[in-house]
Amino acid sequence: LGVIKGSAETLGRKLPTQDPVAREMADYISSEVNRLNSLVSRFLSFAKPLELKKQPEDISQIVEHAIKAAQEQWPQSRVEVERSYNSELPPIPIDAELTEQVFKNLVFNAYEAMEETGGKLRVEVSKIFSDARPGVEVAFSDTGPGVPPELREQIFNPFFTTKSVGHGTGLGLAVSYSVVKRLGGRIDVTSKPGEGSTFSVFLPFVGAREENARKCRQ
Repeated sequence: LGVIKGSAETLGRKLPTQDPVAREMADYISSEVNRLNSLVSRFLSFAKPLELKKQPEDISQIVEHAIKAAQEQWPQSRVEVERSYNSELPPIPIDAELTEQVFKNLVFNAYEAMEETGGKLRVEVSKIFSDARPGVEVAFSDTGPGVPPELREQIFNPFFTTKSVGHGTGLGLAVSYSVVKRLGGRIDVTSKPGEGSTFSVFLPFVGAREENARKCRQ
């Protein structure tokens, strides 16, 4: 891919300025190489074993980083972000970089779902119990078109996407699911066609390995 991109850029510089079609084609080759590079990078992220670097983190701050990244990606967006964060949450043992990527995938999907019509994204960070485990739930609720019932079982599968060709790899949610599972948590989705979707991420206060060790001691 690097050779193709470099050759296209060299060709673009040497083409006569009066041949706009040829220069456009050279630029098109470069842009498609970038897209393929993104696809390969996402595939490698999904396929390779995850190496978690866990340490206590402020989950609300990581959520904010993801929201800021979306706002920078869509500076003219008509999406209104509404926040509700529990200010008394303790730090959570997570991999900050991978967890931020999970949140970015979910926030970006919400922005894309509301890109044409605008809407509201409500982000809630709260303390809950799930399967008798205390932890944090981060919920992203959008007012987009929603996910059809027949597709909800497939959206976390690798390479499944509802986006148009060239605008989605079908790996974002699959990678997110894998990361959250490795952190001992889960992702749930609720949706009604025409009324939006809510993706909820649960992360336990105690990591999966520590929880297993505690159960063994009991």
